[in-house]
Amino acid sequence: MRIETRSLSGTIDEVSLRLAEGGGLPEAQRDRIVAFLLDRQVASGRDRGTFAPFPGEFERGVRLFTGERLRSRVATRNVLTLEAARILSVVASDRADVRCALSRSAIAMGHACFAVSHCVIGECAHSSIAYMREAACDRNGDRRRWIDKHLRVIAGQRDGTGRWRRFPFYYTLLALLEVGTPAANAEIEYACPACERVSRRLTETSEIDRRRLALVRCVLSSSG
Repeated sequence: MRIETRSLSGTIDEVSLRLAEGGGLPEAQRDRIVAFLLDRQVASGRDRGTFAPFPGEFERGVRLFTGERLRSRVATRNVLTLEAARILSVVASDRADVRCALSRSAIAMGHACFAVSHCVIGECAHSSIAYMREAACDRNGDRRRWIDKHLRVIAGQRDGTGRWRRFPFYYTLLALLEVGTPAANAEIEYACPACERVSRRLTETSEIDRRRLALVRCVLSSSG
């Protein structure tokens, strides 16, 4: 696995893929990843606590792990911050410097409208799913209650076809599998007809399609 030394989004994607595949991280590699991410956290100013992309990343465009493209700078920064925090929480939450970094990012994201009021207007919906993925790493107290309420928000956006209005389909499926509560599983059951349809259409000709196909197969195997 390589670290994209000039791309925050590229590094997050590489590490997320390794974690999704169940691969372990050797200690030296883990330490390099942690150092890289901590170095990208903004120390002061309006964006304090967020994780900063490198110059040009906004312009080149950033995709979610499941391939959906982010269109706004705000959502891009939110999602990258939350995904970086999730990785740090998974691989090194026992470290004091990482706990401090997670505290700073939690403060930064805790003021966002999707965290405060479950806003799903525009790409706040995408950010809210990233927030749910990160919260699923630590479901104590308020975070568990936030997830429970947001699952009701997601259910309220069902469109009747196995998908949801506003929410990115594959990224939402990924988060639901990670949450794994009865309410999340109910949304997975609801999504099965759409997963059946796309499973017949997806091929393994691209990395994104491989990820999506593995995801919908996981959804279908977990249902019932």
